[in-house]
Amino acid sequence: MSVVKKNIEEMILASARRHFSRKGFAGASLQEIAKEAGTTKSMVNYYYRSKEKLFDSIFLSEFRNLFSSIAGVLLEEAPLEKKLEQIVSLDIDKLLGMPGLPVFILSELHRNPEMIFKGMENIPVNRVLTKLEKQIKEESLRGIIRYISARELILNIQAMTIFPFLAKPILTGKLGFTEKSFNSLMQKKKKEVVTMIWNSIKK
Repeated sequence: MSVVKKNIEEMILASARRHFSRKGFAGASLQEIAKEAGTTKSMVNYYYRSKEKLFDSIFLSEFRNLFSSIAGVLLEEAPLEKKLEQIVSLDIDKLLGMPGLPVFILSELHRNPEMIFKGMENIPVNRVLTKLEKQIKEESLRGIIRYISARELILNIQAMTIFPFLAKPILTGKLGFTEKSFNSLMQKKKKEVVTMIWNSIKK
């Protein structure tokens, strides 16, 4: 691939990421994406064929990045409470930048689950779960926490960080939250989520 083609592709992706993040799939237009990237709609279609394929490309990449980052944290040598803080912060920061990511994951799980499974191919899920399970057992034996399975702990974290973003249309459309107040709430939630989860398992 020539340098020019690579640069055009990178500019399209950067522009699309911004537009999809702000407006979601339905609200973003290829014309606006192309204009901001300094190219044409036909060039966007040349590289990505359709708006759907461009959207899938970006969000699959973001999905991989999020779960790769979480896996990296869980494989570190650090106290479990510290890992909780890092994971919750990673989750919320990523979703503030890509609030449509949870909806993308859910829709793809129904529409094209193989894409999600493919996105996790390079993430060492079994190794991560094994290491986390071992750490939980060690900290429970030392009397720091009560035992909880690794899968259940991850489920609890993801439920508390992801749900507000799934509910965001209701919060901003019916409950009076603005974009700014929602973002401020989620920054505050970082500490609250960690405290709630940690208090639920500590002895």
